[in-house]
Parts: sequence; C-alpha cells; structure tokens
Amino acid sequence: MALEKMFAEHADKMAFIAENGTLVKVGKDIVFESGLSKKQYLEVIDTLLESPYMLGYDFLLSGESGAYLHPKASDDYLNFISNYYENVQRVADLAQVEDNILKVTANFSEDTVRQGEAWFNERISYAQAVTTGFKSVDIVIRDVNKRTGLEALCQTFNMDKSEIVAFGDNLNDFEMLDFAGNAVATENARQEIKDISNEIIGHCDEESVMAYMEGLVE
Repeated sequence: MALEKMFAEHADKMAFIAENGTLVKVGKDIVFESGLSKKQYLEVIDTLLESPYMLGYDFLLSGESGAYLHPKASDDYLNFISNYYENVQRVADLAQVEDNILKVTANFSEDTVRQGEAWFNERISYAQAVTTGFKSVDIVIRDVNKRTGLEALCQTFNMDKSEIVAFGDNLNDFEMLDFAGNAVATENARQEIKDISNEIIGHCDEESVMAYMEGLVE
C-alpha cells in the first residue's frame, strides 16, 4: 500500500483508511475490507469501455498486492498513476489477475468527469462511481466509502464521531465529512464539500491541513 510506504518508519503505529474506504488497517491488522469480485470488476471494465466519456484505456484495478492496467493503457497514464500506487503493472488479461480488487479508478476529461460518473451509476447497481479529482473517479462497492472506513476505525478504538476531525476537498470525501464531528474543507474544495463543513481553511497546496493539525497538538 502506497500510504504504508510513505510513512514506512511509523506505519506499524498508524491507522490507515485507504482505497476510498474499502481498506482499513491498524498497524499490520486489517480491521475492515470490502472488494469487488472478479465477475463484478470485469463487468465494471466492460461498462467503462462502453462509456462515451472514457479516455481510451486509462483505468486501473487497485488490489491489495498491486495495481493493474489494461495492456493498451497509455504511457502517460502509467507514469501518472505510478505516483499514487505501488507495484503498477500492465496485464495482458485482466481476468487472470489473482488479487483482491478493492476498487477501479478511471480517467475522464476534466469537462466530462461528472457526466461520466453519472453515466456509469445509471448502469451498475452494486457499484458506485464518485469523483476523486478534476478528471478521475473511483468505483467501489455501493455504500462503501470513507465514512464506512471511519466508522470501522471508531469501532476499533471505541471512539465517538464527536471526537473526529476530518479534512476533505472532493466528492469522495462527502460521506466522511458528513459523519465527522468536525468537518474541515480546504479553500480549493468543491462547493458541495464546503456546504457541509464546519470550517474552511487555506488551499491544500499551501500545507493548510498540516498547519491545522499542528495547531491541534500545540
């Protein structure tokens, strides 16, 4: 998991909500997990490839052990996505992947990402596409999101949601912020996120989240 590598020195003492809420780890222990079956993720792929909003073959299967690309995925997408995922590899036949696939992420154009999200959600009932960036969506099992991941973490540590501070800027943060006792949006957040937040801080590129957290422990 890329997050564990990023915080390698302290990962065994940390808790992670990853893959848009489909994987929750406390130290080395998995406390919550929800993935797509092979039949489901293959149907998701077929549906994406039918979409008029899809950018070629630029989508990725994100699993516990690695991340898997269509053989025709562009080099630009491979280089871009490798910044965020570990063990990214092109696979000749995605049906042969032997991994627990937690989510599918796909690229649309910046102008059509919301239409692409809506188009997909009209076609598959068991999965939910949600915008995660200016031109990308994550597709996970419906009703699994960062909120369910945060709920699992609260249960593990016997915490109440009133004790939780959560930060977000995009639509895949919506349920999590709605759950948290204190919801904090960054200046660059989508308006829907700002509307449900208790506070709005600076732009995410200005280390505003780090500054806020440092203020909590001073």
